[in-house]
Amino acid sequence: MMAARKTAFLDRDGTLIWDRPGFYLRHPGQLRLYRGTVPALRMLRKAGYRLVVVTNQSGIGRGFLDRAMLARIHALLRRKLARSGVRLDGIYFCPHAPDVPCRCRKPSPHLARKAARELGLNLKGAVMIGDKRADVEMARRLGIASIHLGTGHGRLVRAERGASLGATHRSRDILGAAKWLTRHR
Repeated sequence: MMAARKTAFLDRDGTLIWDRPGFYLRHPGQLRLYRGTVPALRMLRKAGYRLVVVTNQSGIGRGFLDRAMLARIHALLRRKLARSGVRLDGIYFCPHAPDVPCRCRKPSPHLARKAARELGLNLKGAVMIGDKRADVEMARRLGIASIHLGTGHGRLVRAERGASLGATHRSRDILGAAKWLTRHR
């Protein structure tokens, strides 16, 4: 019998790709992977993790881009990763602006649960990796581990304050998170 595979839920902006507060990725030409993204995802795959992006994309709700443009951005992200031998199992997104009531916006665990149902994911041993408080809170609501990153919005959080978010671990970047996971979980 095959052992159940682990799941890594990944935030997109500030975790896999370059981000800064107030910036909205509006076009595929703006997409820039962090240097450690590809080696980190390779490492997680090798360790048996399924890789699922769960991301808030309020730029749609705010009118900065539409779903078709987001699909082009995600297609480019998948191509860039595939060229380096990395495959994502899924990308799930919330298109709503923060002031619009919905059930899918992180920190709600709705998108992660939807991914688990649709992809047959095992939440036992799963982890959420992201740069925002909402990522850590989503993990708490799911009952899974979380790693808070010091990239993206995480740059604004000092390390000691990052621990107060309640994350299981804090890493400098996605590569540090992957190294920690493969050694400790």
